[in-house]
Amino acid sequence: MALEQVLLLPVIGNKFFYLTISTSKKLVLNLIKSKDSFYSFSSKSFKLKKENTSLLSKKNWDEINLIDTNNDFLLLPSKLPDFLKNIDIDKTIGINSKSIKKVEKVNNIGLSFFYSENSLTKKANNINHIGKIILNELLKNKLKSKELYVLTIHNKIFMCLVENNKLLFYNQFEFKGLNYIKYIILLFDKYKLDRNKTTINLLNESLNEEELKKFFSNIYLYKKSIFEIIDEYYG
Repeated sequence: MALEQVLLLPVIGNKFFYLTISTSKKLVLNLIKSKDSFYSFSSKSFKLKKENTSLLSKKNWDEINLIDTNNDFLLLPSKLPDFLKNIDIDKTIGINSKSIKKVEKVNNIGLSFFYSENSLTKKANNINHIGKIILNELLKNKLKSKELYVLTIHNKIFMCLVENNKLLFYNQFEFKGLNYIKYIILLFDKYKLDRNKTTINLLNESLNEEELKKFFSNIYLYKKSIFEIIDEYYG
């Protein structure tokens, strides 16, 4: 299966994950959408816990932040080349006309994503795509060499290749078992990365490091987990 750098990227289905942060000032609920379930997580324990949706009404939340992980999004340069300016990209990629579009920027990249309005989105104070949160963190790193960042949540892998504050690749794929490894191998081949030298940074601990070490040498846990990154993003 060939790996292509597509602009239209994958949500983790329609489930919901959330992180609650309780302080003396505010009670905040951070939700990650993926399929049709709710999972709580802690930036300290790094574990997901399935919850009942009734949690939304059990507390008087001061702020609800919704993090979407769906496939209906685009990454484009902030300044579009001339040949793209006159193209209706939303229509070209088949976005539902009833979807709500949100455009965000990270450095010189424009991220557009689409979501359907429902009772949850109406309650949310902020709605962001997980890609924006990931890129906001990783494009701060001033590294001259190419480094790969990998995140998995349930059956989806997110991969981000960065060099010198510039995004070279960002995409996400659904996988089964250990076949996420093939996506990493294909990415290494596409960008001619050295398996013995290029660093792979893991944004969580769900990957099988022993299996990865059969193919790659430099594998490290990133200094922050994805849960800590989300926690910091929303302050």
